[in-house]
Amino acid sequence: MEKTKVCFYKLVNILSKQVMKSVTGGSAICFILLSLCFLSGCSRGISEKTDEIAVIDVINNLGNYQETFLSEFVSEIEYIPLETKDDCLMGGVRDIILTPSHIFVHGYTGGSGGDFIVPGTTRCYAFRRDGSFVCEIGRIGQGPGEYQNISGLSIDEKNQLLYIETYRTLLEYAWSGEFRRSINKPQNSQEIPVGQVVHFQDNLFVGHCPNHRGQETHTFLLFNDSGRVIKTFENHVKFDRQGDGSSFEAASMRPIKVADSHYVKEIPNDTLYCLNKQNELIPQFVFDLGKYTFSKEKRGRKIDAQYVNTMSEVLIVPSGLLPMVGTPAYIFFSLFSFSTDIPGLKGQNEGTQSILLGIYDIALKKTRFLANNPETRKVGLMNDMDNSLSFWPKYYSSENELVDVWQAYEMKDNLAEQHTIGYTIKHPQAQQKHKEIVNNLKDDDNPVVVIVKLKK
Repeated sequence: MEKTKVCFYKLVNILSKQVMKSVTGGSAICFILLSLCFLSGCSRGISEKTDEIAVIDVINNLGNYQETFLSEFVSEIEYIPLETKDDCLMGGVRDIILTPSHIFVHGYTGGSGGDFIVPGTTRCYAFRRDGSFVCEIGRIGQGPGEYQNISGLSIDEKNQLLYIETYRTLLEYAWSGEFRRSINKPQNSQEIPVGQVVHFQDNLFVGHCPNHRGQETHTFLLFNDSGRVIKTFENHVKFDRQGDGSSFEAASMRPIKVADSHYVKEIPNDTLYCLNKQNELIPQFVFDLGKYTFSKEKRGRKIDAQYVNTMSEVLIVPSGLLPMVGTPAYIFFSLFSFSTDIPGLKGQNEGTQSILLGIYDIALKKTRFLANNPETRKVGLMNDMDNSLSFWPKYYSSENELVDVWQAYEMKDNLAEQHTIGYTIKHPQAQQKHKEIVNNLKDDDNPVVVIVKLKK
């Protein structure tokens, strides 16, 4: 992985046909990305411009796990129990969106966890900012405004519209729950609908073209509210996959929004792209995964009984179980691997030993991985604000807030265990408020939304 800033004119000479034929697939991709960066210019934060791609150094930080406290990043913490009533019972939360007035939740009603969704068990609910229930948005069925299952949620905050993504369509609703229309999603070259679709800007949406066979023409595309493709972005990583079958790495993460930009990333690609207001797709961050890079050769292997063995050689960013969350100052990400030889990974996070949580500091260009908090079952930032459960963001709001979701029974168990801590509680008043809220919860109540205000 090329890490050094190089003059663009020198880079052009390097990118001759002879050189491109001689370098490996991964190196060629990196050279192309660097050249695109110099041509377009890309920002390391949201507003600051630079002429380099920031490197998120994963490989050299594996094995170095640090206790990291919530108070380093936030100034306030707030708990909002979601109202529990028969019309909105949830076993957990799959997706969450926070606005100044509403909380939108993609919840599941059955099963033992939110990472496995049985078709027909997911619902979309709207709550007010104080947690009081507003309405269910859409419902299961085959009529107008109905769905069989939910792929994801996104919003147009300016016009107060909510979009529920299904396999073939986007369903548009007012925040009051009123169904407005259905938008057909475009398809890739194999007539598979684009996935991980979110509202981008104005009447435009961005979606990803699944690349199951390795020969997909485009990676991402923009389409309008009539379903017409407005702009496409070329796929530069083509390969020949043997045999039939599809796999999760043909997909992408759900795009994340920070200010006026969106960030997109294919699961196997090591590059996080910025999609700006000018509809330009610019490489902005590169995850340096070293020997764990998901190379072109590994992507082209036949999907069969031996396929899982090849997965032990790669790191997946994000993990798929936890979303990537970006702010103007930080990127909160997760890694997943089947590998057992990652330094210090085994036993690092009991119960989720294949997942690592990482934070990239954009200004300092520093990467760190979190140590497991031994005092709770929940991994994340150690909560020295009020000594409750560890925090890990699931969403970044337009009001500079990070959002997590906790189960009521987890909060009650944590409070009852009364762990001895070796650090100072930064906000004793918040600790008392937290105790009052938890004491009023029942084990089977709806989840609690945790909102923290980021420091400026």
